[in-house]
Amino acid sequence: MATVSYVLNDKGNISEETRKRVLDVAERLGYRPSGAARSLKTRKTGNIGVYLPGFAGPVFGEILQALHDAVFPLGFEIIACSTQQSDRLLVERHVDGAIILNSFITDDTIEQIQSADYPVVVMERIVKMPHVSCVVADNCKGSYMAVKHLLDIGRKNIALIVGNPESHENSQRLEGAKKAFQEAGIDISTVPIVHGAFSEEIGVYAMTSILQSYKDVDGVFCFNDEMAIGAIKAAMRAGKSVPGDIAVIGFDDIYIGSCINPALSTIRVDKWSWGHLAATTLVDMINNGSPGRLITLPTKLIVRQSTADPVFGYSNNK
Repeated sequence: MATVSYVLNDKGNISEETRKRVLDVAERLGYRPSGAARSLKTRKTGNIGVYLPGFAGPVFGEILQALHDAVFPLGFEIIACSTQQSDRLLVERHVDGAIILNSFITDDTIEQIQSADYPVVVMERIVKMPHVSCVVADNCKGSYMAVKHLLDIGRKNIALIVGNPESHENSQRLEGAKKAFQEAGIDISTVPIVHGAFSEEIGVYAMTSILQSYKDVDGVFCFNDEMAIGAIKAAMRAGKSVPGDIAVIGFDDIYIGSCINPALSTIRVDKWSWGHLAATTLVDMINNGSPGRLITLPTKLIVRQSTADPVFGYSNNK
């Protein structure tokens, strides 16, 4: 029995011939090692929990794929969770570590669960805890670039369509936008700001509201691409040309943004790199006990037709 256990758990000094015989028999019998029994002995499950606010939208799909691509070769599996019970599942610790991209999970909950035996990576906020790494996009700089771009192409009356005011991403993007306005001598209190919820439908509603209340708006920065797509639809339904009457820029660089007409200018966040970094950072913390750290991903301005001069076109649309 000891020999069989050594082979199935890849331990011990067992000859290749014996190992092959044991594995052949196990395969014929359909045997699979008990994960529960193994986790009791090793105190490891081989699973990583990923906690999201939902599965809808293009961003989460790309990130989940990147997480899986990163951890699978390292011997881990991804368990994704998006329910009202996220806090409970976090606290019950059915996984070796957690990746959180869910602003509804509080800092207090993260503070409660994080430990050397249960490291955490957060992807949508910055917190200072010993066993928590923060892998975040440079939202502040990205938003600064978006507003500055609208100002650089001559837009004088710019509105903002923003997301959940309680989310870290939203606050950082608002901070970057404010900085660009301040440098241009524009009082942020004079800038129309409509709060949304990071969806295309909200983008339609918000742009419609802006067009009704602020007749002279000639530029709109939306805090994500889905809202920007909705904003373009609303503007064109109202008889406005984009970018002729209103230039629109988003944030994230989702694939569909490059396919619509006019193609959407945006701030690129490399979702694959973001997910890959988050995953490999957590695996390093699990395997090596590495301390928490802050990793910031760069963002990039992508100019397409929704803000481009129709005469001179645009160049960095990839």
